[in-house]
Amino acid sequence: MKCVTRKEDMSPDGRLRVFLQADGDVILSIVPASDGRCLNSSVEFCALTGGGRSPHTRKALLALMDAIRKDNEADPNEYSGNTVI
Repeated sequence: MKCVTRKEDMSPDGRLRVFLQADGDVILSIVPASDGRCLNSSVEFCALTGGGRSPHTRKALLALMDAIRKDNEADPNEYSGNTVI
């Protein structure tokens, strides 16, 4: 499983994570700030072969992974990184 993470702008450590599973499904996860301002949530958008019903959203999330990679290269932080899980 591949993963990209981007620290948010408004908290000290809240993060957005996008996972790409081996079967092509994309998972979006919000890692809440440690100050407890929000709950941990995630959503999953499946590949068409896995029953996906939101192909445009999935495509946009893949573009988001690329955008996060570029932002991390331009302005890395302690949570930046391209990971394979």
